[in-house]
Amino acid sequence: MPIRASALFDEFKERNILSGFRGDDALLERVTAATHCGPGALVFVDRAEFVAAVCERGAAGVITTPELADAFAGLAGGAVMTTPDLKLARALVIQAHFDRDLRPEDEPRIHPSAVVHSTATVDPSARIGAHAFVGARAAIGPDAVLLTGVVVEDGARIGARTVLHPKVVVGYDCVLGDDVIVRAGTILGSEGFGFAQDQQRKSHRIPQLGNVVIEDRVVVGANCCIDRGTHGATRIASGTVLDNLCHIAHNVEIGEDCILTAMLCVAGSTKIGKRVITSGQTGIIDHRVIGDDVVLLHRAGVATDVTEAGAYAGVPLMPLREHVKREGSIRRLAGMREALRALEARIEALEKGGG
Repeated sequence: MPIRASALFDEFKERNILSGFRGDDALLERVTAATHCGPGALVFVDRAEFVAAVCERGAAGVITTPELADAFAGLAGGAVMTTPDLKLARALVIQAHFDRDLRPEDEPRIHPSAVVHSTATVDPSARIGAHAFVGARAAIGPDAVLLTGVVVEDGARIGARTVLHPKVVVGYDCVLGDDVIVRAGTILGSEGFGFAQDQQRKSHRIPQLGNVVIEDRVVVGANCCIDRGTHGATRIASGTVLDNLCHIAHNVEIGEDCILTAMLCVAGSTKIGKRVITSGQTGIIDHRVIGDDVVLLHRAGVATDVTEAGAYAGVPLMPLREHVKREGSIRRLAGMREALRALEARIEALEKGGG
């Protein structure tokens, strides 16, 4: 939604996100990249190489660092605002005023093609999109949004302002807190992978009777699978964010404010602490404990508990510094082998000459 630069500055100055203002009180209509800006555009700039393009194209507003602010003296008719943390400013400003509008006033709050069970509770401010389904005794909180094709099964609860993108499935009795975002195609509360084998090694399903609890402000990427607990809950604590294509098995517990990137696979009953970071394709076997402030890198394979904070990598898992040294040694092995062969040949020649 368009906003005057002065109003934007006043709003975020009170939150200590914006710290300085100079120039004209232009109308900010949209956010663009610095290289594609023009009249009405707000841009975020942290590199001097983009200053000339922004000034030439006549952006309506710039949010930049205090160190770069003077470089925008040539910006005619625009506002220059400074921030101590450009990345955070970008996140909060765009969320507040330029994000996708998921609650348009010109559309019905419940689409005619949606199916809502008569025993479900839907807050009057919630929005339910085309072909969505809300099951018996389910509860949809204030300002929640269910987009096209979402399924909320019996007894599930969706918190305030939570957004479920197309084709998300929330299994029966699962609970999502406030301000949760779940991207398209994700399944929360699928049955955990539990089987018993008889003497002929035939597998027999163990019903998984627990649920999934997603706390406030969690973001779950597209096409993730989070399995329900065997008896209790699979739980993801507040503020944690998951990338696309993550698998979280039954009874896993994940702490607050973790950053978990694509293709993470966590096996059953593992407990992950607070502020844990994992890089792509990290794998953690079952019944492990990962402590607070652990960072797992380079396709880490976790087969033992990691209780001390720090960075770890590799298979088998080791402190990052050791992993880097090992990888460096491995890259030198081919040359070392050739040198060893040459040395063996010289020794052999010397031995023959001596004989």
